[in-house]
Amino acid sequence: MEESPVQKPSDASSASEADHLKVRILGLQFDPHRLIYSTIILMTALAIFDEGTERLNTDTVLIMMGVLFAPLFALSMAHAFSDALDLQIRMGRRLTRRDRWHVLGANLEYMYVAVPPAVLTLILGPTELPGNVIVDIVLVMGLVSLFFWGSYAARKARLGVWVQLRLGFNYAVMGLIVVLVELALTHH
Repeated sequence: MEESPVQKPSDASSASEADHLKVRILGLQFDPHRLIYSTIILMTALAIFDEGTERLNTDTVLIMMGVLFAPLFALSMAHAFSDALDLQIRMGRRLTRRDRWHVLGANLEYMYVAVPPAVLTLILGPTELPGNVIVDIVLVMGLVSLFFWGSYAARKARLGVWVQLRLGFNYAVMGLIVVLVELALTHH
């Protein structure tokens, strides 16, 4: 993975965006902050979703797509709205078309996290697997993702292999705790 500085819209960018580095995965650039944040939001949405123990049918697959994409779309648009206002305040001028496209494109990254679970759901939905097993697989994918990001952060900090593994495990457990707290709050 290579890192590169974030491209600035027009002549300035928001401080929060300028502070982030992008990583290159499979030739595409991603902001780890957005991917990690989206992973936690998606895991929380799936944890409170009652998918049932029956296999998914066309209707439940469509509902599952909504559960995967709707919270991340709301997150994406909320951040785009906030970033656009922040950028306009910082630059002291109206946003240009280029500025608006940059803000929209950057914030659509929040939705990328839903793509692998959506593909997995479309593949596994027609099988005999119950909905709750498919959701559990996606939740495990989220925990593996958090483990990866924790380990990757430790590696970038030039920490030893054992520390990388420990921090990866710690961040996966923190993600699990967030989901469990959300479950406790919504299923009291």
